Amino acid sequence: MREFASKQALVAAVLLIAAGPAAADVVRLHLVWTNDIHGHVAPEGAWFMNPNFPPPLGGGASAARYIQRLRAEAANSPDTGMLLVDAGDTWQGAPVGTLTQGVVMEHYFDALGYDVVVPGNHEFDKGKDVAIRMSGAMQQKFVCCNIFVAGTDSLVDWCEPYRIVERAGVRIGIIGANTPGTAHMAFEENIVGLEFRSLLPEIEKWRDHLLNENKADVVFAVVHEGLPFDAEREWKELQARVAAGEDIRANLRGAMDLAHVLTGIPVIVGGHTHRGYREPWFDPVTHTMVLETFGNGSSLGHVVLQYDRTTHSIVGWEAPRRDGVLVTLFEDELWPEDTVQDRLQPFVEETQKGLDVKVGASRVELTRRGGSNSPMGNLVTEAMRVETNADFAFTNLGGLRADIPAGDVTAGEVLRVLPFDNSLAVVQMPGRMIRQILERKSRRGSSGIAQSGAQVLVDPDAPEGERVRELLIGGEPLDPDRIYRVVTTDYLMEGNSGLSFLAQTPPDKIEYTQTVDRVALLHYLEAHSPVAPHADDRWRERSKVPLAPYLANWSLP
Repeated sequence: MREFASKQALVAAVLLIAAGPAAADVVRLHLVWTNDIHGHVAPEGAWFMNPNFPPPLGGGASAARYIQRLRAEAANSPDTGMLLVDAGDTWQGAPVGTLTQGVVMEHYFDALGYDVVVPGNHEFDKGKDVAIRMSGAMQQKFVCCNIFVAGTDSLVDWCEPYRIVERAGVRIGIIGANTPGTAHMAFEENIVGLEFRSLLPEIEKWRDHLLNENKADVVFAVVHEGLPFDAEREWKELQARVAAGEDIRANLRGAMDLAHVLTGIPVIVGGHTHRGYREPWFDPVTHTMVLETFGNGSSLGHVVLQYDRTTHSIVGWEAPRRDGVLVTLFEDELWPEDTVQDRLQPFVEETQKGLDVKVGASRVELTRRGGSNSPMGNLVTEAMRVETNADFAFTNLGGLRADIPAGDVTAGEVLRVLPFDNSLAVVQMPGRMIRQILERKSRRGSSGIAQSGAQVLVDPDAPEGERVRELLIGGEPLDPDRIYRVVTTDYLMEGNSGLSFLAQTPPDKIEYTQTVDRVALLHYLEAHSPVAPHADDRWRERSKVPLAPYLANWSLP
């Protein structure tokens, strides 16, 4: 058994061990979760493991097989219960999710009997009506405590702030919440009339309600906020922020921050960052457990919590597998369950029509590995630049959603890479703003950028305004006052992905082409296949290098 590091939990666990079989007051709660499924419920290859010979994953029907086994176990033990929750971003991404606009996910969640589903930011990619429809079509509404009718103190009527479920005699309150960043990550017209409020005050309000008025024995949170990619570095940074006097409660950066300041909730299920943790993250101060999978339907999260009826607390946990709390849905280990497979299959078949058509070829694996200098990022931005005859093209790395193995490229693979229907926007942009974009997106730990047309040398650890050390556009030094022809997506021109200043661009400087980014990629593949993008000198990182003279003595916007 693994124990929480808190004194209370440690003492309780020691007493339980000493008591041996008499520890009948301990309930085993199987907490199973998903996050960031993005419509990946059809069988597919585990391309992230082997791009040339991917092991088959069974999708939603394999998940059903695993969950049925756990439910059968719980049904045979009065001291065992099971919970099934999802932390948001349910449908937009894989073809069957995107092309049905989430209808397939309504069937999936109902077929597997989810206790709680939380809306994520991508639930609003096609407007709030999709989220409202999903919530009404599922057997149970979305659970989310921080989406309000704009200008009021009323929660939207298509969400419930919490849900209480009873397992093995334990009343468990589950609070749901979406990232407040949805207000900046969704197109404005898609969320008209909605207000996404800060997480902490709303979660704390409903925590107190559940514990004091509804008499919940324990409260969990399921939030569409995630863990960082480098836990050790981010924890050190969080400590430094606390030491400097920063109000972490008012400046939450994700699930790690939330766990550090939120008390009375021992378990948080997160999402949004697609950063799977094979062992739970425990805040060293509050000892709150945070859980997250890598997303995209490749695995289930599963942790066995040990709840003490006497102390009304979680006193320990177990991982179901030797390699931790993530269960990869390999088809040969979890043969797809027939009923669920039959329910999902018509949606899969209908949305696959035409997606197996060859649209090009690649001599190399089109991978996102390499960050700002990856084959996939370089290819997509090159296609954007060529499509619009631009000097410079850029897009956010988070918009590139899949890799493609070497060989023939199909329409379905292109859709998986670029599923969000973002249109290209051509901007008349001064050179100093190009530098500002690169300064912002080159910070260590930022969400990153892919680009074409520039050669950049950055120091990612330097302060903003000093990170870009060399910058050529078309082989020539950047001119701060020259107006360049720049292409990006309408999503970024709305000020998303940390580029809020782009939303202040005068409308007469922007041409919205109505050409979707994946159409530009299709055109490029048709004209230039076989392609062979590779890492080159467009993006280099080096610490403590001299500033190029042509970048000195001029200010950013």
